[in-house]
Amino acid sequence: MSYEANTDLESAPSPSAPDSWFGRLVDALNAAGSVLIGAVMLLMCADVLLRDLANRPIDGVAELVATSIVIIVFLQLPATLRHGRMSRADLFIDPYIARRPRAGRRLRALFSLAGVFACGVIAYATWKPLARAWTDQEYLGVEGVFTFPTWPMRAVVLLGAALAAVQYVLLAVQDLKESSGD
Repeated sequence: MSYEANTDLESAPSPSAPDSWFGRLVDALNAAGSVLIGAVMLLMCADVLLRDLANRPIDGVAELVATSIVIIVFLQLPATLRHGRMSRADLFIDPYIARRPRAGRRLRALFSLAGVFACGVIAYATWKPLARAWTDQEYLGVEGVFTFPTWPMRAVVLLGAALAAVQYVLLAVQDLKESSGD
């Protein structure tokens, strides 16, 4: 499926009908990110209510919300790419593809390869901190008040970046195939 079809909401395939195990995995992680958004909203509302009504804030809300934002981004990043919803500047590439389809798709494949590199760097850079957080039992929060381990967040960053890199590879391959077919 081309980028143009992905950005056209009327003609895009239903995200509820993934066509591969990779698509189902990416969409499941996206759904988990959406559920986490709802949970964070409920947690923040409960904290505000308890703080205002009973003068009893929930310990660790700030830390949980900050960590959840990172987790949500990396849970939803691969699906954002898969469904063509990643923010990008279409001002140049779309008119260029319209004028020179083969060269434009090859250029877009090059951009996808840059995405593979960027996500690969993130995944690689996350590996050692993840291993250290696991072995050293690294925690966030205030000891004695509220703490939680950091390794799950680091694992989600690694997984999300790796899956986003795979998705960028798939997009690059798609564009290269389409560029040779014109």
